[in-house]
Amino acid sequence: MMKKAHFILLALLSLPLFLTPAYADHLMNHYTPESQQQRCNDQLGRDCFCWEIGKCEFASDPFGVMTMPFDEVFGGLALVIFWSVIVGILWLRTENPMLVGMIGTAMTATYLASLETLQDVPEEFDQARMIGGVLFAVSLGFTIYHIIQSKILSPPQ
Repeated sequence: MMKKAHFILLALLSLPLFLTPAYADHLMNHYTPESQQQRCNDQLGRDCFCWEIGKCEFASDPFGVMTMPFDEVFGGLALVIFWSVIVGILWLRTENPMLVGMIGTAMTATYLASLETLQDVPEEFDQARMIGGVLFAVSLGFTIYHIIQSKILSPPQ
């Protein structure tokens, strides 16, 4: 037992010797902003986004900056995908169609209402509006089905 403990301790102490060194090239102010942008462009072979080089204005729009990478990948549907994951997890945890229907309806309504406050609505929002309408119809269908089923299966009073 003692030999095993010594071997594990020796392996853990010698682990840093076998790791490759890490360099701090990514730290802010290590390069000038122009050279950071140029270096990123050269490495990736395309124009880099502000979040890749750390030049986004996080203090002025934190939510927008946090969703920028997801909007780039999902094409403006990042919030719809996040909300669908939340509703899916809620369904798996509660298995209550009424609760999931109400939450889904509220989320869809807030997303569709946010379109009224935007000045420049991207074309992805039309597709998101269609997906929101389908989600609304599905959640409404679940809610109506649950009401009818609970009334049929309830005992007479």
